[in-house]
Amino acid sequence: MSRDKIATMPDLERFKVICLYVTLSTIAFAVIYGWCNQQAALSPVRYSMYTQWELSIPLIPWMIYPYISLNLLFVVAAFVLKEVSSVKGFCTSLIVGAIVAGFVFYFFPGQLGFVRETVPGYEQYFDFMFSIDHPHNLFPSLHVTYSTLAIFAMIEQTTNKIFHAFMWVWLVLISASVVFVHQHHLFDIVTGFILALVIYKLVYEKIHNTKRA
Repeated sequence: MSRDKIATMPDLERFKVICLYVTLSTIAFAVIYGWCNQQAALSPVRYSMYTQWELSIPLIPWMIYPYISLNLLFVVAAFVLKEVSSVKGFCTSLIVGAIVAGFVFYFFPGQLGFVRETVPGYEQYFDFMFSIDHPHNLFPSLHVTYSTLAIFAMIEQTTNKIFHAFMWVWLVLISASVVFVHQHHLFDIVTGFILALVIYKLVYEKIHNTKRA
């Protein structure tokens, strides 16, 4: 693998692996996240993991763009992850992340402190977000876990420092956006980041040997 190049077009083998593993990770997320959402909505007990001062954090409507850019991040990863093992490692990490977070969501359903509201001019984005996500699958934030895993995996693939810096800025924006669109609290960000670090070391690095020359 050339670490000088930032991205390459997938060859047939890599394309097949991407299709298979993306399908598996998407199914895992949809089933686990959706089921936990339903169970949490029925739960009589929910946990509020935030401080009162956090509720004064303003809603910043334009931060919905970094929030939804997680989807674009996955598309970029398809070209930056240049080896089959890196694709397998990344998608397997997403599946493990969904499973681990699912256990937490089920046993410790969260309660969002913010009042959800649609913002004029951004209705289509917020309405769609609210339609697929009840305010209970909060900690760890899978938005943060997934974006961290994607960016760490992509940074490992190239030595380009400008690309690294761009990825770090993107990660900061996505992580901040989950609070500024009032979908998560600070505790959710921290736990989402910790989960990503653990999975990256124990899953991604085991499947894709990052110590290779």
